[in-house]
Amino acid sequence: MRRKKRLKLILWLVILSLSLGMLLFFVPGQNLGIQGFDSSAASVAGETISMQELHDTYERIRENYSAGGKNKTDPETMKRLGVDRQALNALIQMRVVSYCAKRLGLDVTPDEVRQSIEWNPNLRDGNGFIGLEAYKAVLAANRVDVGQFEEGVRYSLLAKKVVNLLSDSLTIPEQQLREDFARQNQEAQVQYALFDKEAAKKRISPTETELRAHFEKDKDKYHIKEERRAQYLLLPIDGVASTIKVTDREVDDEWAKTEHPETVTASHILFTVDDPSKDAEAKAKAEEVLKRAQAGADFAELAKKSSEDESSAPQGGKLSPFPRGVMDKTFEDAAFALKPGKISGLVRSAYGYHIIKVLANDIPNKETSRPSLTRDIQVEKATEIVKKRVAEAQKIGETQKDLATIAKAANIPTEIKETGFLNQSSDAFANGVSQEFLDELFRLKEINSVGKAVEVPSGYALPKLLQINLPRPAEFKEVQETVRKDYIEAKASELLEAQAKKLSDEAKKLGDLTKAAEKDGVPVKASSSFKRDGTPAKEIGSAPDFSAAAFKLPVGGISDPITIAGGKQIAVLQVKSLTPFNEAEYAKQKPQLREQALAMAREVYLEEYISRVTDSLQKAGKIRVNKQALDLVSGYRY
Repeated sequence: MRRKKRLKLILWLVILSLSLGMLLFFVPGQNLGIQGFDSSAASVAGETISMQELHDTYERIRENYSAGGKNKTDPETMKRLGVDRQALNALIQMRVVSYCAKRLGLDVTPDEVRQSIEWNPNLRDGNGFIGLEAYKAVLAANRVDVGQFEEGVRYSLLAKKVVNLLSDSLTIPEQQLREDFARQNQEAQVQYALFDKEAAKKRISPTETELRAHFEKDKDKYHIKEERRAQYLLLPIDGVASTIKVTDREVDDEWAKTEHPETVTASHILFTVDDPSKDAEAKAKAEEVLKRAQAGADFAELAKKSSEDESSAPQGGKLSPFPRGVMDKTFEDAAFALKPGKISGLVRSAYGYHIIKVLANDIPNKETSRPSLTRDIQVEKATEIVKKRVAEAQKIGETQKDLATIAKAANIPTEIKETGFLNQSSDAFANGVSQEFLDELFRLKEINSVGKAVEVPSGYALPKLLQINLPRPAEFKEVQETVRKDYIEAKASELLEAQAKKLSDEAKKLGDLTKAAEKDGVPVKASSSFKRDGTPAKEIGSAPDFSAAAFKLPVGGISDPITIAGGKQIAVLQVKSLTPFNEAEYAKQKPQLREQALAMAREVYLEEYISRVTDSLQKAGKIRVNKQALDLVSGYRY
């Protein structure tokens, strides 16, 4: 539903680089500091990446994440998203591609760059190229340096030449083209019976004797892992935030930092149109539901039962609040035109037919936003204070093992807490800590040793190891509930497989799934028409094995049991109709199919080639990264 924002003109080259999906290598060396690197962020085969270049690339990607300032993107959030790594990774990949081009004797002339720019659709009007001054003005409006943009164009052309040279001999087998055509054009319709594991579980009531036998058969599985118990000094951000006074000027400044667009909160019911030939069918279904909605039926219930938007249907069709510029425009215009509580007519978007109900319309103002603005300022300031105190507490913890003494030195609100026994697979969040906390706890080697400070959901924590329980064989009573769950899970799978196999065998004898299912009282349902990559039915969802069976069998064919939904369901199907392979239409589409397949093959080939070259350069020590560059460019401090 949310349409992609147009990227800044230069950003596409960064995304192109990121799409290669290469690893960023951190190569150890003696001169990894800023001084040793002469302000370079990295080097690839002797060609440096400057800190300024890294900073500029980082800022462009950050600008895209922040949607031009509409989203709050503080340095810590950017660090968690890995934006600094994305930026450096993109630049390293660009250098590797340039290195490959030199080895292959490829280059790009200034004239080729000029022609590429002049034919860029974003830089043309009805009369052709918009002209040099207008071109510079467009780049300036997007805060893009002309030299950087033209270097990006040069790189893109160079990458294309590398791709074309390396993949010149690539061919696509005829069988692959036929499979691609079938995937895009053929449709099937089936009848199916579905066996659900959760329903089967309810019919299983094991005795203790059965559970003990299951336990003894697989005793090693229930070995008790090493467990550790910790005390920890918690430096909560909330505790500090509540003590911070915020001035009106600070609120004004915070308000001015970002845009505050009008937003709409809406629910919708979607009837998708993946195939133009199904448009009338989808519209008819939508009109029927629209009548019921307009007659006063519960909109949320209609959405749950009828909407084909799998992400919002379970929530009664409710979408998160959205401003202008992020949704399909037709959908967005209709939503913003409605008053709260009102229901639209049918709205045709690129996705299909929608029925929209607006729940709320919000135009933010500074006064109504003051509590959240104040809270944001307090949390931001508190986070900085806590980080400083954490660093100090950690330093003290190197020699002082008493957390109460360390807490006094912190000079901010703190708490001393204890965990229960935890193993490395424990649910960290449920225990009020984090995976980083568990990792640090299990890194400690001695009782009463104090570890490094780590982030936890409510702030930062300094763990102290109190007790270790070594691994040992489990007693049945200790793991009885786990054994029960495992037994029921296993027996439910056996039951489902047996039921599905029985139905499949009987249906094949009779040549009719419905008749066989009637004997066992199993309901049979009909799917909609679907393609190989489509969704046969809402309750089945996307199920590649189910779809593969439907297209492999002849009309009337009955499948073996098919496990779907990650083992939660088993299906048996009978093919009712199957679009024949249209040889004439295949002949028409074949050139386009070949070009699509070649484009994908070229991308994969280039990725693998660049991966091999990068690996070779890394092993030879020719890719070196300044480890401090990432922290410096993101403004992140610990």
